[in-house]
Amino acid sequence: MTAPPGGGEPRSAWAPFANRSFLTLWVANVASDIGGWMQTTGAAWEMTSFTSDPLFVALLSVCSTLPLLLFSPIAGVLADRFDRRRFFILWQIWTMAAAAFLALLAWSGRLDPWWLLGLTFCMGIGHAMKGPAWHAMVPEVVPGAILRQAIALNSAGFNLARTLGPMFGQFLLGFAGVALLFAINAVTYVGTIMAMLSWRRPAEARADQRREGFMESFAAGLRFVRGSVELKAIFTRGLCFFVPGIAFGTLLPVIGRFELGLDAFRFGVLYGVFGAGAVAGAALMPTINRLLGPDRANIWAMGLHAAVNLVAALEMNIWTVGAAVTINGACWITVIANNNMATQSVLPNYMRARGMAVNQMVFFGAMVGGSLLWGQIAAWFGPQTAIVASCAALVPLTVFAATIRLPGAALPRA
Repeated sequence: MTAPPGGGEPRSAWAPFANRSFLTLWVANVASDIGGWMQTTGAAWEMTSFTSDPLFVALLSVCSTLPLLLFSPIAGVLADRFDRRRFFILWQIWTMAAAAFLALLAWSGRLDPWWLLGLTFCMGIGHAMKGPAWHAMVPEVVPGAILRQAIALNSAGFNLARTLGPMFGQFLLGFAGVALLFAINAVTYVGTIMAMLSWRRPAEARADQRREGFMESFAAGLRFVRGSVELKAIFTRGLCFFVPGIAFGTLLPVIGRFELGLDAFRFGVLYGVFGAGAVAGAALMPTINRLLGPDRANIWAMGLHAAVNLVAALEMNIWTVGAAVTINGACWITVIANNNMATQSVLPNYMRARGMAVNQMVFFGAMVGGSLLWGQIAAWFGPQTAIVASCAALVPLTVFAATIRLPGAALPRA
């Protein structure tokens, strides 16, 4: 749990759990994310019950991610202007209300594809608005020496939930229907709200925030991002991976239900193994980064992602697809955690929410564009062809990303 002799990062992946505030928030977020993934897989299953069109199924992914592209800049400005803790709680309540309304519609039998898409979009707005505030608060909860591990554990917790949520959700789906999954998700937001209420922000963190006017704050954020060569490098490398890399995840509902013919529970397991791979990747990340460095670790993850997805597309059965999804989880958490840490390292505290908002916008913008692209290609030529094409695109983009150095991620700037 301590730093190695001579300084540097602690070698333990679990070091942040010694911080009681981080542990409380982490547990609450994992519980909420389990509910979120129960809803996500339940919604995907419900959408495939309404239609088998791959493009329409891809729209569900778009509606969950498009708000993060549209609203992230506003969210970053507001989170840097106002108390981030209260701002986060406000948008948790919004998201909880949208989830509760979705559960009510499903329970009353009035849910249709358009309500499902619309309320998914509303929940996406909540996630977009609270995301920059949460990312900006993580360095306030844990010291810089264990920040990389904290970021990796947050991603691992999200993906642990991605392992458990789909399996629990699809198991319950067969007994109680999709309304219960949506209702459980709404209830889990209470835990995160209570955990955030129990935490007190450090006084120096509140003092570091600058109460600029909205437009002044927005313009300052744009100037900072446009003038940062380091941020541009991080975002460019991210785009190289996320646009082609999202293809497999976007088309997984179609692959699982129609290509592999899975029942509801096995469909949930297929969704869940991505999280299992991500948790394993988070546990191994300190060792991998120590051996390869974050820069090369990301490039290896991108290449491995292309290779296993190509094998799964050419030999599409439950075992190859399951193995590919598991390895994808480890690859995604490696790239995301190292990119997030690099972003945090170049942002001063007063600019942190705005910078993380742009990071979030680039990430989810790539996912929106990729989801639409690969969904349309799948509608024209089939999901197998779309996966092969995404792998073919990822190979030269990985080579190009290797020519761009990922900025060193030491400690976040005060």
